[in-house]
Amino acid sequence: MENFHFAIKNKSLSTKSIFLENILNDRHNLSHLKNKKGLLFSNSVLEKFIEKEARHQTLTLTIKENRGIRTFSSGEQKKALLAYLIQQKPHFLILDSPFESLDSNAISNLEKTLLTLASEIVLIQLFNREEEITSIITHVLEVEKDVIISTTPIEKYNFTENNVVFKGEVPKAINCYDNIPKQLVSFKNVSVNYDENCVLKNINWTINKNEFWQLIGPNGSGKTTILSMIYGNNIKAYGQEVYLFGKKKGSGESVWDIKQKIGYFSPVLLELFERKVTILEMMLSGFFDSIGLYNTPTTLQVKIAEDWMLLLGLDNNKNSFFQNVSTTKQRLILIARAMIKHPPLLILDEPLINLDNQGTEIVVTLINKIALESDTTVLFVSHRSVKNLQPNYTYELMPSKKGSLGRVKK
Repeated sequence: MENFHFAIKNKSLSTKSIFLENILNDRHNLSHLKNKKGLLFSNSVLEKFIEKEARHQTLTLTIKENRGIRTFSSGEQKKALLAYLIQQKPHFLILDSPFESLDSNAISNLEKTLLTLASEIVLIQLFNREEEITSIITHVLEVEKDVIISTTPIEKYNFTENNVVFKGEVPKAINCYDNIPKQLVSFKNVSVNYDENCVLKNINWTINKNEFWQLIGPNGSGKTTILSMIYGNNIKAYGQEVYLFGKKKGSGESVWDIKQKIGYFSPVLLELFERKVTILEMMLSGFFDSIGLYNTPTTLQVKIAEDWMLLLGLDNNKNSFFQNVSTTKQRLILIARAMIKHPPLLILDEPLINLDNQGTEIVVTLINKIALESDTTVLFVSHRSVKNLQPNYTYELMPSKKGSLGRVKK
């Protein structure tokens, strides 16, 4: 008998979903899965294996390769996890956003594996965007308050989303950065190796004032290495021709001096904000580059923060807790927080991960608007091209045996 396979929109599940726990513990109303053994394929499960490996120095997912799982690319890590889960012989697998953070080649390989697997076990895919749904899915489950309320054949399911437009202009800058040169970032024949692993080869790339760049490349191509050489304290940048704001890296400016001129966003930032803070406090913390608000803001700073909330449609929620709003709104707030000082350079590292179609459209619209209406240079980082994003230039990393090569993509 042919298996039914199900898709569930991530947005319909609570932040700490009891639904997944109920499915895995046989507390549900899906007749196809009654008294069946299920396992979860997700980044959270993968992180637990990585943490266990680091703590106990034991290999589980990659014991045959005799190599730590952390040294693999995102695609290779997911492949290893899936192989391990299949060995446990489950009757069904819950696939939590399986294609997030994967490049097109890794997505294709994973899809082929799932297609083969679908003839043997039931698959339940949690998705953010319609285009992520695999061809094997037969039904979409509607979930409310962690309970299944309907099961719809996928050909009859309505995926339509409403368009959103920001009203008003990006709030003006109240900070002034002196002596900012035309060239903000410059790499000249930069190569990076980690032991025998060649990451980057002869990278030549210049980012100037008031430009909008997209940095793309498949998993493991060196995007994170480049960012760490700009924003972090990667020792591989020292002694090389890496220039930030007109000065050679390591020639005097501290990492803190550099970070003061850069606004930065990454989904990883969400893990740092454990204290309960309001949306207004979160926005204001961008003036002080702090994780939380520990300084008393000026009246003008509060006004600018409130202007940003008005632009984002959050003016009536300024005292709501940041942790309680949707993922899309959290992204908007953190991007505005990174931008609130109008830094010379704004780095957005994979800002669209785990967003649905509408959330993606909203965030992309805000990023385009910031690039158009401000003098801030924007560097948008992703593993593949993004629909409707409007960068002036794209820098592409192309893996090779001697390290990734770079080019300005036309």
